Amino acid sequence: MSLDESQINSIETTIKALQAIGDPLTPGLRKLFPDISFVRCSATDMDAQPFRTSDKYQLYLMDRSEACIRLTDRLECADGVIVAEVELA
Repeated sequence: MSLDESQINSIETTIKALQAIGDPLTPGLRKLFPDISFVRCSATDMDAQPFRTSDKYQLYLMDRSEACIRLTDRLECADGVIVAEVELA
């Protein structure tokens, strides 16, 4: 299964809603999008160009089609999302 633009938009809307009410991101995303893999980390853990950014998070696309997970910038290859939270000073 690959991701599409409308799914990414829905994921972003959900992230904003979960952050606004203080709910944990990963369980909420997994519940609403059970067919998509999610990983949460700190933005400081990532050393690549994000697919999407906001002031509170960065989104990276995962491709799990082979033995190892790799980052991709192509929605048609992506089947998971890394949510890297930006820590505010």
